[in-house]
Amino acid sequence: MIPGSMTDEGMALAEETLSISSQFISKFNDLLSRLAQNGGYYLWDILVICFILLAAKGILRVVSALTKRAMGLEKYHRTVQQGKRVDTMMTLLRSVARYGIYFVAFLMILQQLGWGKAMENLLVTAGIGSLAIGFGAQNLVRDVVTGFFMMFENQFSVGDYIKTGDAEGTVEATAMRVTYLRSLQGDQIIIPNGSIERVVNYSRGSCTSSVTISTAYEADTRQVIWIIKEAMKDYAREHSDLIVEPPVVLGITDFGASSVDIGILCKAKPLKQWEVERGIRLAVKEQFDRLGVEFPYPHIVTMPYEKPTEPLAMPPSYEEEELPQWAVVQSGEDEDS
Repeated sequence: MIPGSMTDEGMALAEETLSISSQFISKFNDLLSRLAQNGGYYLWDILVICFILLAAKGILRVVSALTKRAMGLEKYHRTVQQGKRVDTMMTLLRSVARYGIYFVAFLMILQQLGWGKAMENLLVTAGIGSLAIGFGAQNLVRDVVTGFFMMFENQFSVGDYIKTGDAEGTVEATAMRVTYLRSLQGDQIIIPNGSIERVVNYSRGSCTSSVTISTAYEADTRQVIWIIKEAMKDYAREHSDLIVEPPVVLGITDFGASSVDIGILCKAKPLKQWEVERGIRLAVKEQFDRLGVEFPYPHIVTMPYEKPTEPLAMPPSYEEEELPQWAVVQSGEDEDS
């Protein structure tokens, strides 16, 4: 190569590098100049934005305090159902307020930055929202709409014990998009409202406690049923605060492998059915213990083996009988299979 041409290329590269650096320095100087000229305006915008965010947070705290106060007022909790309904509406109001306040704060910040008026920002946001819906936000809209319908239809309230799908627990809060449950193990379960299709509410109306008592085949079943009925009368008298109607002894419900099963049903108050079932079992057990009635349980009887002293003698006239044709055919099918 010609040495002179290498020098020309190097000079061109140096000029280009100098041009890029000079452009960067020029832009940086322009930025410093704008900051020097308009620093007060920029500082004011930052202060206004901070004030908007602090005001939004303060309003949310006020809303939270008011809803919490309403949830604690006795006049809104004269009945259990009324209290649950008020708690549900307050948690929903808190969720709606959170979304609404932050949305308005977002529009005000855009207006403060000079990106259009509030109504124009609303239209732009609506257009972006429509585009987002078209690209996959249908689930979000479905969660919100389903949540509103569940609240208006009063399917469940805060404090109710419900089961939906594989999730089961006490309703802690209801929001626009999700519902919060607390399981018996203490785990918090968050369920999108759009995925709630079938709800079993254990807190509405009376519940039925079902207990099966296994008794021995050797026992007098009629007498055992009478003993169980007497035990149920005592239980109903001592635990009237847990039941709606006294327990009913159905009689024999099944013949088990080693027991005669006797069924008991009782209408219990909401969420008391499990406590009633435990109490019925304890009452029957104590009654059986007092009267000496035994529960069936596996027994093993061992007997010594005695070998016969003499083999059995075959009668002289014994002859093997021929099987009928249908038995021969059936026997052959069994062997083939």
